Amino acid sequence: MVANLPFEAAKKRRISKDLDLCIAFHDLGKAATGFQASLEKHTPRWGHRHEILSAAAASAAGVKDSIVFAVLTHHKTLPPGLIAITGCLPNGELPYLDHVSNWLWQDIAKEWYANLEPLSEEFRMICEYLGTDDMLDKKLSLSPLSDNIFHWLQRDEQTKYFDYKQREYVSLLRGLMMSADHIASASNYMPMPILSLRKTFPNLAPPQPYGFQVAASKHNGNLILRAPTGSGKTDAALLWAQLNQQHNGRLFYALPTTASINAMYLRLKYCFYDTDSRLVGLLHSRTVSSLYSMFEGDDALANQRRARTISSLVREMYFPIRVCTPHQILRYTLQGKGWEAMLSEFPHSVFVFDEIHAYNPKLMGLTMATAKYLIQHKARVLFLTATLPTFLRKLIELELNLKPDDFIVPSYANASDKQILEQKRHTIKPLDGNVINNIQIIAREATTAESTLVVCNHVDTAQEVYKQLKNQKEYKQLEDHSVVLLHSRFTRHDRNNIEDALMCSKRPKDDPSHKPLPKILVATQVIEVSLDLDFKQGFTEPAPIESIVQRMGRINRRAEQPQPARVYLFREQYSDDENVYKKALRDKSLMIITGLDMPLSEDELNDAADEVYGNGYTGKDLDQFTEGRDYTPLKEFKRSLIAGTSENWVDVLIEKNEGTADVLPEPLAAAYKSLKEQKLTIAANDLLVPIGLWMKSDLEKHGRLDTEQDPWLVKDCLYSKEIGLEV
Repeated sequence: MVANLPFEAAKKRRISKDLDLCIAFHDLGKAATGFQASLEKHTPRWGHRHEILSAAAASAAGVKDSIVFAVLTHHKTLPPGLIAITGCLPNGELPYLDHVSNWLWQDIAKEWYANLEPLSEEFRMICEYLGTDDMLDKKLSLSPLSDNIFHWLQRDEQTKYFDYKQREYVSLLRGLMMSADHIASASNYMPMPILSLRKTFPNLAPPQPYGFQVAASKHNGNLILRAPTGSGKTDAALLWAQLNQQHNGRLFYALPTTASINAMYLRLKYCFYDTDSRLVGLLHSRTVSSLYSMFEGDDALANQRRARTISSLVREMYFPIRVCTPHQILRYTLQGKGWEAMLSEFPHSVFVFDEIHAYNPKLMGLTMATAKYLIQHKARVLFLTATLPTFLRKLIELELNLKPDDFIVPSYANASDKQILEQKRHTIKPLDGNVINNIQIIAREATTAESTLVVCNHVDTAQEVYKQLKNQKEYKQLEDHSVVLLHSRFTRHDRNNIEDALMCSKRPKDDPSHKPLPKILVATQVIEVSLDLDFKQGFTEPAPIESIVQRMGRINRRAEQPQPARVYLFREQYSDDENVYKKALRDKSLMIITGLDMPLSEDELNDAADEVYGNGYTGKDLDQFTEGRDYTPLKEFKRSLIAGTSENWVDVLIEKNEGTADVLPEPLAAAYKSLKEQKLTIAANDLLVPIGLWMKSDLEKHGRLDTEQDPWLVKDCLYSKEIGLEV
């Protein structure tokens, strides 16, 4: 583990010596008779904290306070005071000088001394194995914690008594201790060395790279890159990462949606020949479920164990390459649980923030503040997108002190880039009315094309379109009656199956697993940044310009059709719900994009985005961006860092109306119960459906959501694997 750290040799030697002592002492408290008895089956938990005894033993041995602190806090955070709080050390058990005479400390200390003789022999073997020779002659005992440790444990005193460098090092050591403990608990998995992407994978470049990809491969430093969908942005990002990775630097690739992360995870595993799952890690809120769905084999319990093991490792210092949401990076910089890992993983690393057009203003602000922190700690960052209004580019350049040369786009001066810029993939055809008014036109036009994409702004709308299309006479004339629905209100299991079937269209036609795209795919905006698909034509509800561009990016994606693809754009949204996209923004985007010359060029789309967002963030959006950018604990990280604590980063990052809750549709309750009884917990949880918290409130108001159940149960509803949850 220490060999993989991005520090100079002298610092790594110091860390190695201190970490060995942390490891030697961290579990000594488990020798207490009560803890040992609790290891037996059907025996109640001991109820006390073994690491407090371990720290008292380390204190008695005279080791440094930083080591004592890391041992003491490697499971729980600092106590907030006299009141016991879940997740914090119990203040009443801590052996301060004025506590050591109390009955509670005396009792647990007595249990530890009862096993002192066998423990001493065990400790001697541990020290011999670790090479901590200076501990071999130490006689184990317990002692009160020093006054210095008392100051470390007081949240309001740390910054008074200890400077930033001291607090940073103690946090670093604590993070390494926790990660080592967790990795060791994951069976025999050991981290592999950090590989040089450039030396180990010299052939990442496409056979005939575009000019902007070559430019990215030669750009040393932070970068903004804009290129059309389907033109090879990911290849450019990997080539940039190869050049900018420093000694023992890791690669973090951030995407905004679960589906896009899963797809990128599989792509990077293929790129980096990661057949044994030791190089590329997958990290988002549903990692376990995604991994479980990817594993093959009939042994469901074995697949479940493997998914849980790999999922636990991805949060530790294990995988040198991680594909994740931006929230998972912010989880560290906002000092969420386990944040200390960033002190040893972020320096010298490369960070790719892909599809940044999908970030809301607050997330963009927090990401800017995080990027500043990363750059200050010798990391490199790349912002990657197909749609980037000029105001946003200038904002990033200003916040991160970037130069004009740090912005790369395809250039007319380069022959291959010119081909991209001049290609005209789409012709927009506006249609009066909404998607339901025009259902017959959709059905009729679908008979003329190999595949058709229909994108709606709301799940309820998509479900209604799906049902009505299946009743159209034109649909019934289709040979395979192929209409598929995709949105966010499916169970994880069913959504995985739908997406997997769609991705089979990417496989070679002579591959037995190849499947053509459905004749019609009806989807919501989950299609925008999730799946690398290529439809022949499309229909879309009105949306912000960047969403329209992303939807078009799933139609004639690689400009392989002889003529520009038709994209029909409805002038009206069917639903009257304004929570997803505000009418003013939809209307402005609609007016500007339909006013362009057809067929569309890539430059015209970027100019249209500038016209829509010419004034940048205003009003509430500006307030949210500023709040994120100026988030005090991140902006004043050095001043506010308190070792041994963590923050509830979710409450800071995600507003209530942006959150989701997992619920169980009543028709699936019996299947859920059966899987739980078989101990197939992951498969059972894959029957849950995510819903917006606004929907939760509405269901509760009408008495259709039972929150007394675990998980919450949606009553009086329909669910099917074709349509999803209907409420």
